[in-house]
This record gives sequence, C-alpha cells and structure tokens, in this order.
Amino acid sequence: MMNHARVFKKTAPNGKITLYVEQRELCIGENGIQPLQGILYVDANYVKDRKVFGQFVLTFRYGREDEEVMGLRFCNEACLQAQQLWPQLDEESSHEDKNLSPLQDTLVKRLGAGAVPFSFNVSSLAPPSVTLLPARSYAGAPIGTNYDLRIFVGENPEDKPHKRSSIRMGMKLFQLAPENENTTPYAAFSKQLRLADGQVELEATLDKAVYDRGEDVGVSVSIANHSSRNVRKIKVMVVQYVDVAMFSNGKFKNIVASVESTDGCPVTPGARVSRQFQLHPARGVIKNWIALEEFYDRESMLASSVARPDGQERNVFAIYVSYYVKVKLFTSAIGGEVSVKVPFKLMRRSGTEDAETNTPQVTEEITDGVQITTSRSMFDLTSRNGRREAARARRSPPSRSTSEDSGRCSDGGRHYLDPERFRSAVQLQGRERNHLVNSAC
Repeated sequence: MMNHARVFKKTAPNGKITLYVEQRELCIGENGIQPLQGILYVDANYVKDRKVFGQFVLTFRYGREDEEVMGLRFCNEACLQAQQLWPQLDEESSHEDKNLSPLQDTLVKRLGAGAVPFSFNVSSLAPPSVTLLPARSYAGAPIGTNYDLRIFVGENPEDKPHKRSSIRMGMKLFQLAPENENTTPYAAFSKQLRLADGQVELEATLDKAVYDRGEDVGVSVSIANHSSRNVRKIKVMVVQYVDVAMFSNGKFKNIVASVESTDGCPVTPGARVSRQFQLHPARGVIKNWIALEEFYDRESMLASSVARPDGQERNVFAIYVSYYVKVKLFTSAIGGEVSVKVPFKLMRRSGTEDAETNTPQVTEEITDGVQITTSRSMFDLTSRNGRREAARARRSPPSRSTSEDSGRCSDGGRHYLDPERFRSAVQLQGRERNHLVNSAC
C-alpha cells in the first residue's frame, strides 16, 4: 500500500538549485511556530567554491506601491533567520545522525549526494500573515505582512542575490482556532429613550464563539420595550475591525455582513419580541481598508482573527483583526437608537485546507514505496509581474489618512534582524513612528 505525500518544488531559472519543502503554511501554536523543513538540491559543479544561503524574510508593506516616487519605499524587510545551507557546516556528520522527517529521508535517498536537508525555526514573535486591500483600485505589491523563503548562491550572506541563481518561495503564517472555546457570546443593554418614559432592553446571543471561514453567524435577538415609544426597525451587522500596530491612526472598520428587518415591528410599548438572524460574512463594497487572506485560484477570503497573546507587547509588524456583531434598534428620530456589540472569532480549524486547494498537481513519482506529488502553490510571491496580473482580478479600498500617514516614513530595504533585536523592536510601540521603524530595522 502506497503512502501519499505532497511536496512543494521550485527550481532556480538556471536549473542549478532546486528547493523542496513539505509545507508553505506554518501554524502558530502555543509552543511557537512549527519548523519549516525541506530539502535543497545543489549542482556542485555549478556552485564550486561558492556557498548557498537560505533566509526566512518578513516583508511589511505599509503603503501603496504606485505612490512610491523618487526612491521612497513604503516597505520594510527583516530577515528572521539566515543560515548557510551549502556546504554544510557539519558536513562530516551523516544524514542518519540528523532528525529527518520521513519525507526528507525519502527525498535524500532519491536525489543523492546533492540533497541537503534543512530546517528553519522561526521566531515565535513573528505575526500571522495578513493582506490589506485599499478601497481604491490597486494592482501593486501586496500591502500587509508577508513572508518568503529565499535561497541564493553567493560568497557571503550579505551578497545581492542574482535572479538566475536564486529562489523565492512565498510562505504564510496562520493561527488555528482554540479548542477550548465553548462559551456562548452574550451581551445585553438597556437605554432610557430621550423624551420618553421607561427603557428599551436589548439582548443579543451568538450560537458559538468561534466560526470557520465561510460559515454563517447565527444571532438571537430579544427585545423588551418598556418605553412609551415604538421600535420601528432592527438592523444586525457583522463588522471587521483592523488595527495596524505601527500607526496610531491605522484603525479601520468595515461592515462585512448586514441585514435589516421590520418583521414583528413596530414593537409597541410593553411588548416583547425574539428574532433569529443568519449572516454570512464576506467581502463586499467597502469604504476603508479591509484585511483579507489572498488566494490565486479562487476569490480572496476575509482574514482570520488575529489577537495579541496575553502578556505580550504590541508587535509593530502585526496587523490585528477582530470581528463583532452589532445589533441596532431604531426608534423615533427623537428617541435615537439602541445598540449592542457581541465579539466573536473568525478562524480556520484545520491547517491543511489551503494546502489542498491552492496546490494543483504537476507530476507524480513513486520512490521507495512513497508516492510523491510535486505541486506548485498558487500564492507564490516570487514574481512581481505575476502578482500584478493576479491583483488585476481584485478591485480594492482607500484610506487617504493611511496613505498620507505612511508617506512620512522613508526607511526601506532589506535588513538582517536577529531574534533579540526583533524582540526589542516589538516593544517600542509607544515611540514616534519614524524612530520606531528605524529602531526595528
């Protein structure tokens, strides 16, 4: 009986180095980020006396690419980990002495002497991948937090990679939904209406605390009218709230689902009404920047909830995303409105859903009893032209404040950052933005 394994493969334009990785989506868990494991195949006759280096790079873009002029870049890069892959520093040790995964062991046996197993351990402070889409039409490089694995041939790690002998493979970091979220979100509010006797009581309850992406949100609404005015209409909304930690004014709200109802209305004085609503959160017409998770073989989806872990400082490279249901009651023009908010989480429950849907099969090979499927990922960040072509299919939101705000920061380019300096940069949230970016990089 054959075992089945999926491999992500990419070869340099000159065909002299090839990268194989087991997965391109890394899960952020309670014990840190799962390691990135793979195999690098090197043509020793081509490399000769040179070396092959690997880097895991965070790219944080905070402005539109089409607004970059006179050498100004709205982008910062931080190398979270770098290591020499070829020749191996512990070359005298055999592969059997290393803790190889079953897939790595199979590939080493298949590829032969040029195969080099490697493992990258990413800092636990690296934030999840989030893409921001402006309201104005945009087809440039993705805005937000992105990652990629870079392999190149050179004499030193600081050398500028040559395109023909380098590989860039896009990566994503994500969080899974917690398993112990069994609470039922609930909120209640009562309000004394203006120029009216008595109060209007409003209660809202969700059917669960964590929803999977694409799942409907169930809302139960209960109204008790103890006032002398009528409740004319009920409106229920799902709101996405985005907080870009690097900017003091980088906060945006977008309604991603909405329903209005007059069934059972007006709610007369002394009456009680209970209603059930089903809302499907999805990207629609937007007025502000919205947080998305992008795919290249299907429509982008709303970004998963990103919350700051307890006890941690705000991460300057993070984009925090939260969701809540807002229930609003409309009375008379004089009486005003009664509203209540109920927060919830929108997260994925499985770490394999995107790997299976975003990687079309290319070839199949059977080696040592293991069936290996070589695939390409559809969210590849290596080709800027490819990104532009894919981005033309999506039309997007502008916040002039954010574009203007990001223009004040002129620091850009790639920088190398060790974990200690990265930890220090994360704790600088209280300072001015220009000073903060320069300290982080």
